[in-house]
Amino acid sequence: MPSAPAQSRGCATAVVATLGVIVLLMAVGGVWAIVALTSGGGDYGTVPDCAVAQTDALESLVPDRRSELDQPIDGFQRNWREGRECRWATDRSAESVPAAARMVFVRYDDHGDTEATAAAADAMAAAAGPHSAEPVADLGDEALSWHEETRGFGWGCVAVRMSNLYTLTCYTASIDYQSSEAVPADETVAGAEKLARAVADAVEDGDY
Repeated sequence: MPSAPAQSRGCATAVVATLGVIVLLMAVGGVWAIVALTSGGGDYGTVPDCAVAQTDALESLVPDRRSELDQPIDGFQRNWREGRECRWATDRSAESVPAAARMVFVRYDDHGDTEATAAAADAMAAAAGPHSAEPVADLGDEALSWHEETRGFGWGCVAVRMSNLYTLTCYTASIDYQSSEAVPADETVAGAEKLARAVADAVEDGDY
């Protein structure tokens, strides 16, 4: 791959990273709108950490990356839900064209009259609601995919429910070093699904 001037790579990566912050906040806000209305229940007793996404899929989608976010979701430290948010982006000094991925994990317990699995399903539906979502076969208990834009830059997203665990995976990449525009919508959605499947497998193999 041809190299690009370091300044161009750095500016382009900064653009993609900034968009990642905005969209992640929007995603977490959507989750909060649901969980604030909804203690154990389901297959999962703890929320996965961001390390579970360190897969070959993430390596291929966001090479030469750095971790930009790995933290609990504010306001989720209660006995019936917990969440974690993660984000990775191409390092500004890298030779690779800028790309980024972000993930949200939210685990629910039974709460009042709401079962944990139902709360996770509601969160997935709320995240997909504003978009033209399509079902994704053979992924978790149920999954939806869609394409969204933030300030004109496209992201592919896949929401998955695995029992009482809800995950949201989104991916984008630029067509050039200047981040003039994102790769086509179907490529961003395919990338998000690739990472979502790899993470789902890792979660199932883990001790959560």
